[in-house]
Order: sequence, then structure tokens, then C-alpha cells
Amino acid sequence: MSTFKILVTSQKGGVGKSTVSANLAAYLRRQGQTVTLIDFDTHGSSSTWLTRAPNIGVVVQHHILPLDQGGNRPILDARLHLRRAASSSEVVICDLTWTDSIAGELMFEYDLVIVPTSVSEIELAATAGFLSRHRWVFDSAIHTPPTLLVCPTRVQPEQLQSDVFSKQRFPVSFMLAPPVLEAQSAREMFERGYLMDLQDACGTSFNEFGKSVCAAREMRDSAQGMRQTTNTRVNIPTNRTTGSLNVAASGVKRHNLLSNSTTLSSQYSILGRHRLQKVRPEDLAGKTVPQAATPQSPQIASMGIPQFLKRMSMGVMNK
Repeated sequence: MSTFKILVTSQKGGVGKSTVSANLAAYLRRQGQTVTLIDFDTHGSSSTWLTRAPNIGVVVQHHILPLDQGGNRPILDARLHLRRAASSSEVVICDLTWTDSIAGELMFEYDLVIVPTSVSEIELAATAGFLSRHRWVFDSAIHTPPTLLVCPTRVQPEQLQSDVFSKQRFPVSFMLAPPVLEAQSAREMFERGYLMDLQDACGTSFNEFGKSVCAAREMRDSAQGMRQTTNTRVNIPTNRTTGSLNVAASGVKRHNLLSNSTTLSSQYSILGRHRLQKVRPEDLAGKTVPQAATPQSPQIASMGIPQFLKRMSMGVMNK
């Protein structure tokens, strides 16, 4: 199996990008994968976290990109470091604060682009703007586009129920990760340990996020396998996914995995869809899958999906 390459990026600081990068690297390493983290950020927060916390076996690199030189130099350097790391690791995670001096073509080097975002009105607008400017990457008909995973971070339950979300539309389809909850315990873990080991709602939420990344990887691998066997549109049967995940040839828009649900339960998350896929088709034929088939922590299951995500799941977006 080829190396799975993940880019964790956003244009804003303070949204938990380095926290996600470092802790996801640790999570995947504990799953038995060989993992390299490449920290492209000047401050090196994610690489510092991993080097000062208990050693879990992640290979850590810190490379500052020559953003001030402009031109193709930043993307050439990033590609070089990425490909070197990919030659010796099963997973490579890159932590990068995006700037306009980085060519959008860099995203094609990755299988998965994770965009952490807080759920404030300002941050959601900034995230939507960032994705709008790079819509051509995720809708590309020339190159294989990376899978886009939006991850709500530092989330309080009441924030997801706010009416401000109904005003925001996203320009591209994306998969929604389970939210990573805010907690003082997470801040106390900085450079001391890992969120996956927390015995609270924050720890539970991060483990759900980690599982969803693994599920997204498996689904992408499965989709690529089907693309290799057909040049026509392939629909995963709805009796296996309780919805439609359309895996298409280049140029056909991919759909996100959310259903028109009122709760962010695992049944409608990436992880929940993947779990339901693994249930034998004959067990699902003509039957309704009970909610109990996809267990989820009460703290996460009780969160409502914002209105803009409901609209997104129904395909209503800005053009």
C-alpha cells in the first residue's frame, strides 16, 4: 500500500491545527502505522509537542519553507520533504499554515486535506473563503483531487446550536469529522501527553476524530480501487451506506457523507458511515439499521448539526 499523505492546514492561527497534527500523528502511530510528522510552520508547535511529550515513535521533522522567496521555491521544497518522508513511512502528516505565497497545486500531493476550524461566525466565514479560493483543487477534472475533511475544533456544545451557522454556505463538498471538544485538560496535555489518553469528553471526541480519519482513508482507498476497474460513475449501494457516497471518475463532483440529520451522531459521521459499510449487505437488505448499531458518546451524540451543514448535505451551495 502506498504512503497516505495528510495535509493539516488553514490560513488562521488558533484553531487547533498544530494540536490536531501532533495528536493525529500519535494516534496513527499507536494504531501500528509508521508515521512521519513534517512541521512546516515557523513556530514549530506540533513538532515541539511530539519531541517533548513521551516518545511514541513518530518521526518528527521541522522544515521552514522559504515563503519569502516566492515563486515555485516553497512548493518545490515542500514536495521534496514530503516525498523523502513518504519513502520510509506509511503515513506522512504535514502541518502547514497556508499563505497566498504557496501554490495551490501543492494540495494535489496529498490524499487528505484536513481543515480545522473553530465554530465562530468569523472563523467559519474565513474557512469558507479559503475553500472557495481553492475550489478548483477539490473539483479538479485534470488531477485526482484530495479528499477534504473539515474538522470542528475546540467546540462547545452550545456553539453548534447557534443560529449564526445558518447564514454560512460552503462552496465545495466536504466530509465532516466528529468535533474535537474544548477542555482545560487538552491545554494541560501540551507537550506532556496526548489527547487520545484523556479520560474525559475531550479525549473521547479526539479518539472519534482519529477513527474517522482512518475510515476516510479506507473509503478513499476503496474508491480508488473501483476507479481502476471502471471509467464510469460508480455508486456504492445505498443499502450498505444508508445514504449515497458517490465515487466518480475525474470531473464528477463528490458528495459529502452527511445525511439530513438533526444530530451529529456517528450514524451520520464519516466513521458511522464506514461502520455501516462493514455490516453484511444481507443483514441490511430491507431493514432499518438501529441507532444502537453505531455507538457514540453522549456528549458528541447530543450535538446538533448547524443549519449550513444541513444545507450542505442536501447539496445547496453557492456557485
